[in-house]
Amino acid sequence: MRRGRLSILAAVLGAVTGSMSSAAALPNLGSNVSVRQLATGTTAIVQTLGGPPVAAVELWYRAPSTGFGTKPVPSLARLAAQVVAASKPLVGSALGELVKNSGGRLGISVYGDSIEIAAVVPANAARDVVRSMTRAYFAPVMTDVGFRIAQSDVAQEALFESFNPATVARDAVFSSLFASGPQHYPALGSVRDISTITLADARNYATRAFRAQNAVLVVSGAVPQSIAAAAATGRSAESALATGEDHATRQIATAPEAVAKTFDEPTGGYGWVGPPISSEREATALDFIADYLFNSESGYVTRALSEGNPDALVVGQFITLYDPGVMFVGFSGKQLDVVRAKVDDGLALMKKPLPAATFPRALAAFEYHLLHDLQTPVEMADNFGWYAVEGNPEYAPGANGSSGRYFQAIGSLTPDFVAAVAEKYLGRPPVMATLLPAAKKATEAK
Repeated sequence: MRRGRLSILAAVLGAVTGSMSSAAALPNLGSNVSVRQLATGTTAIVQTLGGPPVAAVELWYRAPSTGFGTKPVPSLARLAAQVVAASKPLVGSALGELVKNSGGRLGISVYGDSIEIAAVVPANAARDVVRSMTRAYFAPVMTDVGFRIAQSDVAQEALFESFNPATVARDAVFSSLFASGPQHYPALGSVRDISTITLADARNYATRAFRAQNAVLVVSGAVPQSIAAAAATGRSAESALATGEDHATRQIATAPEAVAKTFDEPTGGYGWVGPPISSEREATALDFIADYLFNSESGYVTRALSEGNPDALVVGQFITLYDPGVMFVGFSGKQLDVVRAKVDDGLALMKKPLPAATFPRALAAFEYHLLHDLQTPVEMADNFGWYAVEGNPEYAPGANGSSGRYFQAIGSLTPDFVAAVAEKYLGRPPVMATLLPAAKKATEAK
């Protein structure tokens, strides 16, 4: 599952444009959701919601974060996307300025194999933002001024994330779990990585990645379903290009090694290869396990740590991907061995069926948490976009409400099946990361 915009989220490995190439293949996502393929080849998903006059407008692309060349370039996708948003076209305002002036906010998130450009705006500005966002990315304009602004902004973001224990642990785990491909590298590299990228590098990347046929447009909120018609037409050469990118070449490490690095605070992480998004029942079972153990308020491990280790932090999530999915657990705390032991206890608990009295309550809590996280246009748009680029939009938790395939998968779970899935995937030795502060020298200790 994908919840919010956690920086621990990893790569997107699937394609949607190929799986939605004809009207017959368009998914059914609910009575208030229209799905269509625009003349440009863009897949457009529009959800009409009641409530406040707010809309989320998102463009999703499937493209490697490290570029298309043989030499990986961490941060290339992130910087290229930011340059487009910061660059002023010949006519009109830069996208970031336009969104800000409308009273909204613009955010860009990049994962191993996907890019998300998202704006939250007043509903009466949504049509203009759809037009401006698609115009900006379907025919990218990248200026020297926009490049300098983007380089500074992305460098600050990279510096901030370098102090985030969940991000650092996640990057360490993925670097070991995947031997090659974008997932081996952080989607948001270091300040040094960013400083080596030129405007020409960013422009070359944008020309290939930000194409209309490679895009999924998602709009959710108080908008009409006809709003997709406001999308720009894209570059004139689009018709000669393929509909989408092929799956990125990546390789799971045959014998991943434990990772030991220095970090400002004691931090650890685990990672396991899980089922692909097509294995819906198994993927849902791992979502349930992550919620039962690591929910920020009611998780079994979270509560155990709050009693004796209030300084500890633990995050756990099954990251639903095309193939394979990944179960990631990150944790930190002064007594790292104690924190790790409680994480291990929780994982061991799931390899046996939960008691008959416990399981129904846990399943009901899981459904409640899921519905709670699907209340806003942003949350709905994020889910549709994520599951669409993964190639299984009808499995999105927001699709068809509580009668959709995701909730059907929840209803099919049993204590024995969940335990079997835990043993199958989490019973294997995990990729393990341990990050500790550097040992003080004798003179420093004195």
